[in-house]
Amino acid sequence: MLELKNVQTYYGHIHALKGISMVVPEGEIVALIGGNGAGKTTTLRTVSGMIKARSGEVLLRGRNINGLSPNAIMQMGMSHVPEGRRIFPQLSVLENLEIGAYTITDRKVVAERIEEGFALFPRLAERQKQMGGTLSGGEQQMLAIARALMVDPKLLLLDEPSMGLSPKFVEVIFDIIEKLNRERSTTILLVEQNASMALAVAKHAYVLQTGELRLSGFAADIARDESVRKAYLGEE
Repeated sequence: MLELKNVQTYYGHIHALKGISMVVPEGEIVALIGGNGAGKTTTLRTVSGMIKARSGEVLLRGRNINGLSPNAIMQMGMSHVPEGRRIFPQLSVLENLEIGAYTITDRKVVAERIEEGFALFPRLAERQKQMGGTLSGGEQQMLAIARALMVDPKLLLLDEPSMGLSPKFVEVIFDIIEKLNRERSTTILLVEQNASMALAVAKHAYVLQTGELRLSGFAADIARDESVRKAYLGEE
């Protein structure tokens, strides 16, 4: 589904990604973990076209998409749920979802996708007329994911979906992640501060440190790695 080949990304003179190579197989959940400033968000932004890699290739189903606009990449079947959710606070839940479908001209399809979102997140159906900014953090995260799903993506990028959420909402969000992968066969690249939960739901994982990949392999093996357990799982 997705492959990065020796991707080098810069912020001005700052070398943020230093030759990243990774593979996200179709139909899998792949976790990308690491500390603050490791380059995880930069990786997702590079993949979704928000930042252009200076060199290397970003391949979506074999096509190099580096340099394409985020809109063009989205229309190829990718959605990005950014860190911090980025919903429109002055618009209602329903209006946020409608904006997520701005590329779809068939209103019947839009209505069907909205109903699918409400079925996935019943709480949003109850609050569909409520302003996005008045929702709780967990509800805003639900809305951000539901909005991203309006284009029926085959690849979903999730950046820190559990950040700032209560334990109850963290469980809900991770249940939804697994459900999307299991029932819709949505391929997911997951950046997550809660490394233990990310590794529990993923099949493969990568560990990023200061812009370089330090470890990769099956998520279960990564979770057992002593250095990972000390650094990211809070174990001595």
